[in-house]
Amino acid sequence: MTADFYAALNIVKKVLALDFACEENDFDKEGVFVHRTKALPGRRKFPFREKSLAVATMGRGVVVSCNGERLRWAETALSRLSRNEICSAPAAALMERYVNKEGQNIVGPDLKHICTQDIFVPFSTGKEVEIKLVEDVKLLGKIDFSLFPDCLGHSNNPNRVAALARINGEITGMAAATADCDIMWQIGVDTLPDYRQRGIGKATVSAVTKYILKQGIVPYYSTFLSNIASRSIAISLGYRPAWVEMYSRELKI
Repeated sequence: MTADFYAALNIVKKVLALDFACEENDFDKEGVFVHRTKALPGRRKFPFREKSLAVATMGRGVVVSCNGERLRWAETALSRLSRNEICSAPAAALMERYVNKEGQNIVGPDLKHICTQDIFVPFSTGKEVEIKLVEDVKLLGKIDFSLFPDCLGHSNNPNRVAALARINGEITGMAAATADCDIMWQIGVDTLPDYRQRGIGKATVSAVTKYILKQGIVPYYSTFLSNIASRSIAISLGYRPAWVEMYSRELKI
């Protein structure tokens, strides 16, 4: 299922259509398509927000998903924008001002990458760094996960596999995958500051990617547009951009 990049893009499109309660071909047509949010089976298992506003594009059509009370505003304020305009700073600020009134802010735009067997470029470090794959994350034991805040995700989705990097017995980095849905798992990675620029993040992400691909599942990797170091890890392993996403969530107090 994950051997071919373009086949994987169709899987992404299928999942996003469930996430955004839209038609798959909305992503293939020019224009902005506004839909009411629904909790459809098969979508990524993120919290369902009664007050929602989310935007996604795979490069052509833009889909906006929101709750019923926000439909008229979204259709008026966003539906006439172009793909580039809706992902721009002014549009993000417009959405931010709107959702701020109800205690939310806008996250993104996030760039999402995917990988498949035909483009994967495995990587391993030298003998100095030991990489261990852990298929049952419950076996990770008493690791101080606060040292790796971007590794195990911020949702309640189950973590399926992790790769630990050790130097002289000390855990210096970790990558892990969360099962956001049955056919797409998201990878997160963290390396201790004193050990960066040594290939540790790249090696742990490579190990997790290899495992996910063997399961016939699409691995995806999310970065803020400004996180060049993280994007470089993904690209160096063969990951390619697949979609851009923005969404509202509750303000952190």
